[in-house]
Amino acid sequence: MTGSGTAAGAEETPERYGVVLARAVALGVFTGLFGLAYLTGIEELTELIWPEWEHAGWFSGNLWMVLIPVLAGLLVGLVYRIFHLPTRFPGFIDDLKDGEVDPETTPGAVGIAVVSLVGGSSLGPEAPLGAAGGAAGTWLARRRGGNAEDVRQGSFVGISGAFGGLLSTPIGGPLLAFELEHDQTHNYYYTNLVPGVIAGAVAFGIMWPVVGAPFGGLLAIERVDFKSWMLLAAVGLGVFGTLAAVIVGMILTSLAALMRPLDARPVLRGLVGGLAVGAIAYMLPLTLFSGQTSLPVILGEYESFGIEMLLALALFKAVALGFSLGGGFYGGPIFPTFFIGAVLGIAVNALFPDVPLILAVGAVMAALGAAIALLPLSMAVLTAILISAGLEYFGAIALASVTAYALRIALTGPDAEGDMQQSASAETP
Repeated sequence: MTGSGTAAGAEETPERYGVVLARAVALGVFTGLFGLAYLTGIEELTELIWPEWEHAGWFSGNLWMVLIPVLAGLLVGLVYRIFHLPTRFPGFIDDLKDGEVDPETTPGAVGIAVVSLVGGSSLGPEAPLGAAGGAAGTWLARRRGGNAEDVRQGSFVGISGAFGGLLSTPIGGPLLAFELEHDQTHNYYYTNLVPGVIAGAVAFGIMWPVVGAPFGGLLAIERVDFKSWMLLAAVGLGVFGTLAAVIVGMILTSLAALMRPLDARPVLRGLVGGLAVGAIAYMLPLTLFSGQTSLPVILGEYESFGIEMLLALALFKAVALGFSLGGGFYGGPIFPTFFIGAVLGIAVNALFPDVPLILAVGAVMAALGAAIALLPLSMAVLTAILISAGLEYFGAIALASVTAYALRIALTGPDAEGDMQQSASAETP
C-alpha cells in the first residue's frame, strides 16, 4: 500500500473517527469471543479424537497417527469439492497485503482449518483466526458503503484483534500489518494502528480470563546472566537461522510445486497430504500439530534425544508443514516455523553448551522466522513472548532477527517474497 494511510487520514473527522474506534471495539469483542470459542473447540475435539501416547524415538507412532491425518485429508478434499471452494485460501499475510478478506469464502476456510488442526496437520491457529477477524472487518466496512480504503482499514483492524487475543499482546497484529504494508506515516498510525491496538486489547481482555496467554511463555527456559559477547553470538545465530531458512524455504516451495498439479483433484490432494503427514507422524510423533504441545516435551527431554534426532525433528517438521500446505489443509505456518527454529536452537546449545539455551532458542527461532516470512520485528516480538525473554535477551533476539532479514534480502534482492507466502499462495510461484 503506497500512501493509502495519507488518503484515508485526510478524510477523517472527529465524528467519522469515532465510528472507526467504535468499530474497532466491536471487532475486538467479536474476535475475542470467536477466538475463545475456536481455541476451546479445537482443544476439546483434539482430546476427544486423539488417544494418548508416549513420546518416544524413531518409529514410535501408532496406526491412529496415520489414519486420522488421512481421514482428515479426505474430509478436507471432500469439503473443497462439495462446496466448490477456491483451490487454495490465501493466508493472513496475503489478506493483509490485499486489504480485504472475502466474507463468503471465510466460513469454508475456518471449517477446513478445524479439520486441519484437529487432524494433526503441521499448521497453527493464527490463519483461521486472522481470516475470521479480517472477514468481519471487511463485512462491516462494506455494509456501511465504505470505499477500498475503508475496507482495507476494517480488515486490518479485524486481523489485529484476532492476533491481539491469540498472542496476548494488543500490538502483535498491528505490528505484523505494519511491516507488511510499510506505510509509515502519522496518518497510518491514526487510521490503522490505533484502532488495531484497541481491537487487540479488547480481544485480549476477553480471552485472558478464560485461556490466559495461550502461547505466552510457551517455553520455560532458565535465564542466565546476560553478557555483552552474546550480542556477537546473536549475529552468528542469525546467520545460522538464515541458512536454515534457505533449506526450509526450498522444502516448502518444492513441495508446493509438487502438490500443485493436484489442485484440480482436491480429494486426491487431501489424501496424499494426509498420508504424508501421517507417515511422518508414525516415524516421529512429535511432528504432529502446530508444535506448541511438542516443544515443551522436547525442551524437557532434549538431552536424551541426541543431535541426530533434533535435526531430524526440524527437517521432517518442515516436510510435514510443506505437505500440510500443499495438501489443501488450512492453518498458519508461523508456529510450525517457530518449532523448527526452537529445535535447531536446542541443537546449537547441545553442540555449544557455552551458548545459553535461551539465547540459542530465541535467536534461531526469530532468525528463521524473519528470513522465511521477511517480518523481522514481528518475529522478534513474538519469539520474546513465547520464551518470556527479558529486555536484554530481547535485544539479542531482535539483532539475530534483523541480521537474518538483512542477509536474506542481500541474497534474494529487495523485491523478494517470503517463502510462507509462496508456499501458501494460490498462484504458481
